[in-house]
Amino acid sequence: MRHPQKAIAALTIGLFLIYGAIFYQLRQQLSAGYSDFASMYTAGKILQSGARSRLYDLQLQADVQQEFAPNVRIRTSALPFVRPPFYAWLFWPLAQFSYRTAFLLWSLFSCVCLGAFVLVMRRELPELRRLSLTLTLALVFSYYPFFFTVLQGQDSALLLLIYSLSYAALRRNAGLITGIVLALGTFKFPLVLPFLIPFAFRKQLKVILGFLLASLGLAVISLFTVGWSTVVGYQKYLSGIDSIQGVNVPKDMPNVRGLLTALLPAQFPKAGLAAAILLVSVLLMGLVIREWEVKPASDRTTFDLGFSLNVVVTVLVSYHCHAFDLCLLLLPIMLILSALSADLQISARARQWLAWTLGCLLFSPLLILICLVAQYPSLLAIFLLAFLAAIAAAMPGARDQPGAPATF
Repeated sequence: MRHPQKAIAALTIGLFLIYGAIFYQLRQQLSAGYSDFASMYTAGKILQSGARSRLYDLQLQADVQQEFAPNVRIRTSALPFVRPPFYAWLFWPLAQFSYRTAFLLWSLFSCVCLGAFVLVMRRELPELRRLSLTLTLALVFSYYPFFFTVLQGQDSALLLLIYSLSYAALRRNAGLITGIVLALGTFKFPLVLPFLIPFAFRKQLKVILGFLLASLGLAVISLFTVGWSTVVGYQKYLSGIDSIQGVNVPKDMPNVRGLLTALLPAQFPKAGLAAAILLVSVLLMGLVIREWEVKPASDRTTFDLGFSLNVVVTVLVSYHCHAFDLCLLLLPIMLILSALSADLQISARARQWLAWTLGCLLFSPLLILICLVAQYPSLLAIFLLAFLAAIAAAMPGARDQPGAPATF
């Protein structure tokens, strides 16, 4: 392990230097309110003002943003707050501070979430303890999607922590708790709801019940926050967000929607594009339903591979997904690394495939090149599909003896 750890240390040091240079160049824009965090800070400010029923009023959002970020020149209208009403309360305390201070506090919170994720996974996966805690933290903190999360003031690290806690609960057959924990992630429901589909098909009723009960509680909080009429109009509000220029551009999405939009010609019929996205998404979700039994089995490798499969497919089939949301991949990456290092029953051919795809996903300079230089994050979906194929190939191989040929 000595030489790989030196290589990891050298790579992370180099990445931190690159990130530091980027931060230094963008420091004025970050302070001025160019990041996505501005929309969430706006929600906290609206709650602070007492105008809770107008949480999704775009004109009010624009007025609030003009007050704390008057020098942002890239927007012609408000950067919309798109999270459910209950989530706005998380930013009410931050609204008591200046925007710059609130941004720094939120960045610190994201770092705490990522650190907690590492501790959870090291507790659940003994193989990860072979790598020092310091080096593990350096590895995940240097992962480009997390850097992008902090740069944008996004909340993907919080969702990653929620997913890791749901994994820990599910491994202990705590279905009700698993569902409750997953419901806490519905502030990004496009990245949670697809994950529940295999549980419904496998009739894991405790997970579904826990999710519904917790979601009901969050819905009550939302109703208390903004009132009935605003809750009812929330769906219509979301449907109009895509029409705002520069918001949710498909080519920026590393999922099936983004990839097909980038690959198909611009004149391709919208109905045909939607049908193609739906077909591919159904096929991918069908793969998870077929391969993963959901409940923990005596074979931990099969369970971990199935959980990883579901996370990757959830990212791919989500309607909205951005480069910072690829933070979620740290969970399947950890699970696969643990399975490979544990010398469990995964065929040699599947191991090679997993190792190559892991290398591509963990090589942040490649991700930076695609996202920042080429400016086509949707192409990252190709790597996700390759990773997905490698996991699927490893699952049947996990039931064979080591070294046996994988079933493709």
